[in-house]
Formats: sequence, structure tokens, C-alpha cells
Amino acid sequence: MTTAGPEPAPALTFARTIDRTLVHRASVSEVLVTDLVRTGPEDFLAGAQLPIGHPYFSDHVREPVTYDFLLLLEAARQAGVAASHSQLGISRDTTFLVNNWSIRIEDPQALTPGDRPGELELAGAVTPVTGRNGRLRGVSSSVALRIAGREAARTRIDVGTANSADYGKLRFLQRRSTPPLTTDLLDVLRSRPADTADVGRRNPANVVLGEPIHLGDAVSAQVEPLFENKSLFDHTYDHIPAMVLTEAARQLGHLAGVPTDASVTGCTADFTRFAELDSPLVATARLAPAGAAADGRTGCVVVFEQDGAEAGRITLDFVPAHSGALAAEGPAS
Repeated sequence: MTTAGPEPAPALTFARTIDRTLVHRASVSEVLVTDLVRTGPEDFLAGAQLPIGHPYFSDHVREPVTYDFLLLLEAARQAGVAASHSQLGISRDTTFLVNNWSIRIEDPQALTPGDRPGELELAGAVTPVTGRNGRLRGVSSSVALRIAGREAARTRIDVGTANSADYGKLRFLQRRSTPPLTTDLLDVLRSRPADTADVGRRNPANVVLGEPIHLGDAVSAQVEPLFENKSLFDHTYDHIPAMVLTEAARQLGHLAGVPTDASVTGCTADFTRFAELDSPLVATARLAPAGAAADGRTGCVVVFEQDGAEAGRITLDFVPAHSGALAAEGPAS
């Protein structure tokens, strides 16, 4: 009698995107996930198409061109949110708030685009987080990302959850007022932005920082994104989202001295407070001492402060172009 082997993994499709409401996007053009297959109570496989050209994710001065770490992180975020709705039964009107996230690039060579959009396979799990009363408090997701059969990266994302009524109450209680919306602030002038090329960008609309201030071994800048940028603000927000804060950290790393041809190969981020829209949010970066990482990586720690309190902290690992460092093993110390 023969014993049946494990069932083969289901074939993923890349012909069309899934319902945009499953990934909390307003625009279909910002949806990356093309397929979602349940493989267990909490386990899933997903497919995502990586665009060759994108007004935000592809807007970099570095050479050679590679898929950006934030594009991979966004694909993992979308897959985890979609799986949370479809497999855990979480209502689509639930707000997901990023508490922390991380990504480690395992194989930088797998991130080289071809002449067609990339096909990304995501194998992951979504685990509900409940309180003592059994009420859902959040979701933790972990994902392995593969391109052409090669494991390119791994991510972990922990989010808090709130229904629309509870979210509104939470925001009012924390602020003692109703927060403004990004749509309310479209005509507000920002200060002079950082130089586009200095932060590794080509399009000024993708610059999210004001002019930097250098003091000793630190560099600071105010976080001032353009709310009209639909790649960063696909829908209306009442705070600055985690994606924009992570981009701000990367840009500040370049202003602190990391060459603009360097790629991020590791990121660990903790978001401790809402980054409010109507109060100055200042980011401060410090690079790890030269030689702290033996493989050529440069570590950078960015702290966000608002109204006298820390709002978040992000650690990045940068690897220069043509470096022999093939993977980040975690943030440089």
C-alpha cells in the first residue's frame, strides 16, 4: 500500500486583482494582490503582481533597478489584510492600525525586475489576537515572499483592530477633539521640502520631508508629505500612516549620509502613537558607527517625536549598490 504524499500547492493566478475593499484600497490601480487561497485555518497563499513602473514604488535614483522593500511590504500587508477578512471573518469596515512591522530581504538578487511585471508568491499566516474577554484586539501576520521560486523576503506585521464606531471614540478621547482629515488639508502649504535627489527620488511629489537640520551626529527634518499624492494617500486618513513614516525614515537616512544608490535590506518599525496631521512631527536620524557591521551594511535609527512624546521608532539596514552583502540578518547594532 502506497502512502500519498503531500498535496501540491495550488496554482496561483495573476490575471486580475482581488476586490479592492479586501485590501483597504480606494483605487484598483493600487491593488497588488491577484489571488488568495486558504491552505489552513490561519494559513494562506497569495499572488501579487509587481509593477515594472509605479509612480511611487519605482521612483528611485539608485542603479541597478530593483523591486523596492516597501513594495514587498505593501504586498504582504495587502495579503494579510485580505486573509484576515476572508479567513478570520473580520468585517471589511474594521480599521487596521499598524503597531509594528518588519521586513528582511533574504535574496537581493531575486529583486531584479524582468521585462514583464513580476509575479510574487506569498505564503503566510494570520493569527487573531484577543483580549481577556475574548474580543478581537488585533491580528499578527507573518509572510514569506518568493519570486520565481526564490525566497526574496520575510515580513511580520502586527496590527490593532477597531470597528468604525470604536475607532472614532478612540481618536476623540486621545486628542480631546475630532482629528482633521487629509482631505481637509490639501490646500495647506508645506515648508520648503528636502532636495528631491538628496533623498533618492526623482519626483518631488514623493518627497515626504522638509529641509533637514544637521546637529552633531544627528539630522532632523519635519515629516511633511503631500496629501495629494494618491500612492501614499490612496484614501482619506486622519493621521500619517505607517507607510509614509517608513518612507520618511528611509529618506532621512539618505540625508544623514547613506548614499542614494543604497538599498534597504532590513527594517524594523514600532509605532507607539498616532502621528497627527495638525501638529509638527519631527524625525531624527543617527547612523551606526562606521564599521559596526562587518558585511558593509549601514544601520540607521530614526525616532519620530510629536508634542513632546515619541510617536515611533524605525531601524533600517542599508546596503550600497554592488555590495557583496547578499542579505540582511536584522538591523545593525
